[in-house]
Amino acid sequence: MKTVVKKFLKMVVLGSALIVVGVSAWIGWIVYALPDAGLIATYRPEEATEVLDRNGILLTRLMEDEFRIWAPLSEISPNLQMAVIAAEDDTFFQHEGINYKAAWEALKEDLKKKRYARGGSTITQQLVKNVFLTKEKTITRKLKEFVLARRVEEVLSKRRILELYLNEVEWGPGVYGAEAASRYYFDKHASELSVAEGAVLAAMLVNPKRFDPERHFKRLEHRGQLILDLMRLDRLITREEYEQSLAAPVVFRYQKIAPQFPIADESCSMRWLRSVFIEIGDGVRLYRSGHKIRTTLDAGLQKYLHEQLSRLSDESPSPRASSRSDSSPDLLLLKEGGKILAMACVRGREEGARAVERLKGLEPGSLREYRVVESRQVTWRSLVIRS
Repeated sequence: MKTVVKKFLKMVVLGSALIVVGVSAWIGWIVYALPDAGLIATYRPEEATEVLDRNGILLTRLMEDEFRIWAPLSEISPNLQMAVIAAEDDTFFQHEGINYKAAWEALKEDLKKKRYARGGSTITQQLVKNVFLTKEKTITRKLKEFVLARRVEEVLSKRRILELYLNEVEWGPGVYGAEAASRYYFDKHASELSVAEGAVLAAMLVNPKRFDPERHFKRLEHRGQLILDLMRLDRLITREEYEQSLAAPVVFRYQKIAPQFPIADESCSMRWLRSVFIEIGDGVRLYRSGHKIRTTLDAGLQKYLHEQLSRLSDESPSPRASSRSDSSPDLLLLKEGGKILAMACVRGREEGARAVERLKGLEPGSLREYRVVESRQVTWRSLVIRS
């Protein structure tokens, strides 16, 4: 009997040792195969290239699936910074990459519900997941996230981590980073966000689809108010600021009659302009480089020209359709001093001739020149001031 017990104990010890060795080897392999956390010191997310008018007003963007505009932390409102910290990681400035208490609470809830029900990730962990890892919910990825988060905290300052996070994180379908989110949802720069607006954007981070303002405003409003409560309790805002923010009306971009930032310009002339720049400038590079291309165009005159063409179309609702596609349309040009200040597509020379006659009639004695040309006659060099 004693012999059997001894053999059993030996097997248990041997089995336990093998498990320990196996787990250690697994962890060692994961750590060995991790990307170099030091690379984040020079990391910068890809961002859209902006096409501007002659006064620096945005006309359109060159981008693929991600709408992102880089903004340094100094140009991101402290209201948004504080709201994000309160909502996502209230111990951000105290921990060294991992909030062990939050991680333990998340693990207990996951085990209880037998699924990944709660995150518990710090801002640093979320950053390394977005930069280095995938979004798969596995123990392996979580372990990688823990190790990388600790290493990144040794490489970067807290402010730099927060800056990268606020430029990297997703705020909706194709909307990435604080500046893009501010323009997309509120039609303003990230530096201009109020406390209430910052709380709303922070509220969306947990699940932008579930808290979409157009579809789930009440749900978003409630969560935004909870974040304002957290900010007040953490003394990030005063009681007066808290009460003012609760009472302040939040106006979204989709509620404005004339937004200042075009998000999805569908005009034919802008589609043509994008195609020209992409063709001559290597589309992939331009999509991701974050360049600013300044043109000779004038945003105000662009709007004026399109308004006049729209009125003409209303008066003649069935113009002859052009045989040309958006890639090679006929263009109505507004020129002054030899420079192209505005352009719009016309559906055939007949519509173009009527538009020219109408515009000249509205501006007797004007130095402006109106003419209809084939788009291939317009070169990108005649439109660019500098890039």
